[in-house]
Amino acid sequence: MNNHQVQGNYGDILIVDDSPDNLRVLSTMLAEQGYRVRKVINGNLALKVAQIAPPDLILLDILMPEMDGYEVCSLLKANPQTWSIPIIFISALNDISAQIKAFEVGGIDYITKPFQEAEVLARVKSQLTIQNLHLKLQQQTHSLQKQNALLQQQIQERQRAEAETCFLLRTAQAISSCDDFHSALEITLRQVCQMIGWDFGEAWIPNDEGTILECGQGWYATEASLEKFRHASEKLTFPPGIGFLGQIWLTKQPKWIEDVSLEQYQGFLRYDIALDVGLKAALGVPIVLNDHVLAVLVFFKKEKLKPVQRLIELINAFATQLGLFQREKIEAALKAANLQLERLAAIDSLTGIPNRRKFDAHFHLEWRRMAREQLPLSLILCDIDHFKSYNDTYGHLAGDFCLQQVAQAISRSIKRPADLAARYGGEEFAIILPNTHVDGALQVAEATRNEVQNLKIAHAQSAVHNYVTISAGVVSVVPQNKLDPSSLITVADQALYEAKKQGKNRSIGKSFEELSSELLLNRLSGLSQPIVSVYKAQ
Repeated sequence: MNNHQVQGNYGDILIVDDSPDNLRVLSTMLAEQGYRVRKVINGNLALKVAQIAPPDLILLDILMPEMDGYEVCSLLKANPQTWSIPIIFISALNDISAQIKAFEVGGIDYITKPFQEAEVLARVKSQLTIQNLHLKLQQQTHSLQKQNALLQQQIQERQRAEAETCFLLRTAQAISSCDDFHSALEITLRQVCQMIGWDFGEAWIPNDEGTILECGQGWYATEASLEKFRHASEKLTFPPGIGFLGQIWLTKQPKWIEDVSLEQYQGFLRYDIALDVGLKAALGVPIVLNDHVLAVLVFFKKEKLKPVQRLIELINAFATQLGLFQREKIEAALKAANLQLERLAAIDSLTGIPNRRKFDAHFHLEWRRMAREQLPLSLILCDIDHFKSYNDTYGHLAGDFCLQQVAQAISRSIKRPADLAARYGGEEFAIILPNTHVDGALQVAEATRNEVQNLKIAHAQSAVHNYVTISAGVVSVVPQNKLDPSSLITVADQALYEAKKQGKNRSIGKSFEELSSELLLNRLSGLSQPIVSVYKAQ
């Protein structure tokens, strides 16, 4: 096809005529109009010139020696490089049959001799204009075809990216529902093989010592015949840097082999087994977390295949997802372990209820909260009556069991989330009751005392009852900034002392102001010893 662009009314015209006079007349006529004119005197020269430098238009005589215009036109139209050049026949033949044949062999117009200048110029101009428009249309069509092809490619890439993204999301959801890393590996192997159309997937995991790669539990195969490859692989191990797998482990980078069944790939130590079952292309991708390889995923296809960067990136994304899954599992396990440690640090190992440390933290927390809200905070201190004699009579193992039973009974007596029952020390227990007045706290103390007595734990040496009993001191206050939180504990301890003094197996409840005033008077008068928790074993 002629790539020459016609500009304005000018063009490159080739005149083919064996008559020098005709060549001179036509070339002069056209050159005066600004056209570039080339002239040849026979068909063979015309074919060579048109092949080397195709013109925009050919004026072709019919009657020429050796090769007439019809044959020249036919040969030009048969040549892919010249078939699109428009040809106007020029001839003295004026019969209709000559004109019909001219059009049949590929001519687009016909001018009869002798030439009329106006007619020649008009027909030349018309054909060059048509040719120019045709070339522009071809260029526009070609440009649209390129744009359409590019658009189709972009659409396909977007659809593929969307499909891969959706697949990644579905696989991520499936992975997140797995109980452990091995189950997640198995799901990934199956999903990836099905997604990319490969035939076999396996996982290799470092041993506990981190010295070798071992064949993992999970694998996937599209055919039962590939089980042979799997069973042979189960017996193998790979140190770092040795073989295809060891190299991936050492470098922490993906690796692709076009055909593992070829002996030239000495890095793939299982090439003979791969050859036997028909596996060829292989892609290995490490799962890396904190610069540590958790596993190596390997996929095989039963055909030779050159590296495809998109597939490597896709499987890398799966490997990253698995690394995140394992990190989340590790973080969750650490969090659970920390919570368990915190729980154990706050739990009394003997009784299973909160310990003194938890009591102190909760007490100060509720003191500050009640101070902000100006609501009452109540405290119950309770003590097992005659517990020393119980231990002396029944032994320490029985004493431990008694403490456990009493602790659980006390725990059952509180109902609200903010309430706390704790082992305060030895045989002494404490109950924190936020937003509770002294009367309500006294009811809880009595319910607790009855709960313990209803355990019916025999206590033959008790001077109070045939069963184990407790005494309780109850106090309530609205916390103030000027008050020391420990003063509430001191006053509750005084109330417990009063309950013991009055015969045990009872609850004494008084206001903070009443008990604290009595405590101050006793200290000033010297009628009592300093109040501390020494009334536990009587």
